[in-house]
Amino acid sequence: MPMKMKRTLCLMLALMMVLALAQPALAAGVTYMPGVTAEMSDPAYWAAMEENPEEVILTPEEIEAFNADTALREGTMVMDLRQAPEGFDGPERNEMVASSAASDAEYYLGWTYKGNGEPADQAYFDAMIANCNDPTATGWMPIRYAVAVERTLLQVFPSDQPILDDPNDVDFDYQALSGIKVNEPMILYTTSADGQYYLARIASCSGWVKAEDVAICADREEWLSAWDLPSEKLLVVYGNKEYTDESISHPETARRMLTAGTTLELVTDLQPDQLIGNRSPYHNYVVYLPVRRADGSYEKQMALIPETAHVSVGYLPLTKENIALAALQNLGDAYGWGGMMDVDDCSGMICTIYRCFGLSIGRNGNWQANMNIEKIDMHGMCLEEKRLILDELPLGASLCFDGHEMMYLGKVDGQYYVVSTVSSIVSPYTGSILRTRDVMINTLEVKRGSGKTWLGALNMVFMPCYAKLEGKSYDFPQTQWYHDGVSWCISNGVMPGLDIDDIFGIGMDADRADLAYGLWMLAGAPVPETAPEPETAPDATPAPTPEPTPEPPYPFNDVAADDPARIAIAWAAEQGFMAGENGAFDPNGTISGPEAYEALEKLAGTQSLTLDGTVSEYLDEDAVVREDLAMAFYGYGQIFDQSQSVG
Repeated sequence: MPMKMKRTLCLMLALMMVLALAQPALAAGVTYMPGVTAEMSDPAYWAAMEENPEEVILTPEEIEAFNADTALREGTMVMDLRQAPEGFDGPERNEMVASSAASDAEYYLGWTYKGNGEPADQAYFDAMIANCNDPTATGWMPIRYAVAVERTLLQVFPSDQPILDDPNDVDFDYQALSGIKVNEPMILYTTSADGQYYLARIASCSGWVKAEDVAICADREEWLSAWDLPSEKLLVVYGNKEYTDESISHPETARRMLTAGTTLELVTDLQPDQLIGNRSPYHNYVVYLPVRRADGSYEKQMALIPETAHVSVGYLPLTKENIALAALQNLGDAYGWGGMMDVDDCSGMICTIYRCFGLSIGRNGNWQANMNIEKIDMHGMCLEEKRLILDELPLGASLCFDGHEMMYLGKVDGQYYVVSTVSSIVSPYTGSILRTRDVMINTLEVKRGSGKTWLGALNMVFMPCYAKLEGKSYDFPQTQWYHDGVSWCISNGVMPGLDIDDIFGIGMDADRADLAYGLWMLAGAPVPETAPEPETAPDATPAPTPEPTPEPPYPFNDVAADDPARIAIAWAAEQGFMAGENGAFDPNGTISGPEAYEALEKLAGTQSLTLDGTVSEYLDEDAVVREDLAMAFYGYGQIFDQSQSVG
């Protein structure tokens, strides 16, 4: 074979190998993220990793008590609609809504777009704000009781005009607040000026809903009879999307989309040979579906749900195996900001999963974290401690960082796996920002645009169903003994993490640079002394520009120019807290406990502080690891804060 042909063949083979390595994982034609396999889409795969996955976490009675507590707890934004006041002041409500709408418009102004691609200007929002006013509002108005007849949306404004962050991306509309399921109860307040929208409150939040998607009940009793039902009368959808069949004769109940978490009244008193529409009910569940009459009022009609549908009589028992079952039903679905496009966003997905068990939780992750549940604040936590917590975390826990919430599945081959509906990531193949818009399983090694991994970005973990009820206890992971000190040092920059993900170096020897840097930060990061600035002439005539004063030579020749502790080392030596020898500081040299304590004691003397056991107990050994030093620094910081408060 000629040499030129050999080279060409080698290049082609090399290119094929590169392309093969760059492609996402495939199994039977399905695409997966790196490290994800086909069997991971099976809920049983994850349930098998848990101890007693079939054990009930909360009974229906405990869930009811938990829901009641959540509705009363500040910051969850959850409301027990059955406890809603029967009326309200109409003009006062108009004023409140107008003020809120103006604030919302101010937030969106300047960075959002209309549907035609033009910037959304003040006039665009003014029209929406004007439509919030109910011209029929009176001094006292009764609330109206209603249920949704379609899977629909709560919106920011009563308008079909979009609010886009990208004029070319109509699938991300900031009008959307939250999805509403078929038969979901709500209370209605005012009506928009054009009569096309109602101001509504569902259990988790409030907003505007299209009037055509809502049926108004005759009274509170009729409203309660549609949804507040005993378990034996309740059919719960836990599948992704279930549909009633098409029907020409009964279009009111045909092709109705029922998303996960939907609850319907189960018909249990059928007569022999009774037809549902024009059909026999064999191999079907018979349910009542809400229907909107021409005048907007509510009625219910029977419909059929096939026995093959992913539904449960009564809420699913709250077990880990059932959490996995509900969580993986919608893999591959689109991402729906605020519940748009008949799908959920990240926190909405968590709400939907737990709704299949009867839990009523906050709409957003930060609201959910206010529930009385097991939780751990990970702000400032080092990566090593996060890993230890994840090692013990149960399936179903929520993991959060700013802008995203996901559900924890488990650990496989040293990698932590989650499922969530994802808006964007850094592509693991090209390194570019990729708008995935997909419900998917991935590891926490996925990166954000900042370069941090999801693991590094985590700042909150909680278990939505580990309710703190009397008599309940859970094997929830605990923070490590060094948590307070390391977290405080990272958050305050006293001992930063060793990389962008805040690997701290747990178990590593603390070195002289660590000590110098910490002393410097505890002192307020002062600038080492230099030659005084030249004085300005006393009269109005500008003084001649002086020759620049040369900087004093750096005292140590073994400290790199880009060493983050360079200034701190010079300052520590200048103040006599630490010393070098023969022009060398030995920044990587290890320190002993007594050496670190002596330096901290010298610093304390300059700040009129007296050290106590919160410092010394971590510095009583010759070898000092980084977490020991962090705890000593933290103890010093507490002493300093107490002295400031006393002063």
